[in-house]
Amino acid sequence: MAHFYNCTKIKQPFLEKEITTPSQAKKHSDKIFPSITTLIGSTIKDPFLDSIHKPRSLVKFARMSEYDDLNWKDLEQLCYGLVESPEGHMIPSAEFGTQVHNSCEKLLNAMKFGDDDYPPSLYDEYAQPFIDWVKENNYKIVGTEYPIADNLIKTCGTIDVVLKDETRNHIFICDYKCRKSRQFYDKDLWQMAIECEMIRRRGLDYLPSCISVCIDINTGKHHHKKWDEDKMKDAIQIVKYISKLYWAIRM
Repeated sequence: MAHFYNCTKIKQPFLEKEITTPSQAKKHSDKIFPSITTLIGSTIKDPFLDSIHKPRSLVKFARMSEYDDLNWKDLEQLCYGLVESPEGHMIPSAEFGTQVHNSCEKLLNAMKFGDDDYPPSLYDEYAQPFIDWVKENNYKIVGTEYPIADNLIKTCGTIDVVLKDETRNHIFICDYKCRKSRQFYDKDLWQMAIECEMIRRRGLDYLPSCISVCIDINTGKHHHKKWDEDKMKDAIQIVKYISKLYWAIRM
């Protein structure tokens, strides 16, 4: 689903939940920006996943009687796979990922504000290795679910967590993905690189680094990948081109 942010106050963007199409965004205001994932997902298509796998899976699930009560959006979520939840139920992988993200945010905020009075979740064990890594390296938590927008690039993103390495006095960002094995993709980099560029454009004299955190849903193990700065700079240019194309065609 496409997401659009109200960026009238560029430093305080917020999600417009009722706006889900470019035409709705245009009617509302010229300060309604598409999310980074909307930019990339609507413009760059995978020849196998988008043209073969997803249509074939949609037809398969639509023909199954146990999914008769699902609408097309719910059926689409099934196309990305089902995984076993901690409770032992099969759920869409996106739902699993959302629960783990929620646990990461909750535990990081508890650590930041010194508040241990939070409701436990069975998904906390998937988030805990990241919390331990932050503690072991003595990183400062700048913010979680941190929104960042830019009037020039004309997009908005929400960063999973912004951290600060106080030994170097540098901030960096992390983005977690729940996957069935150690997997990193170019689109992971594109999303984070442009977020780092938007942070830099707020007045930094350096480009923050970015780390992908792949959480293996089978083992709970965490795999980290720090992206090379040269690759980040290439990714920034790619997303800038994508944004220009998206706005020229759709907005």
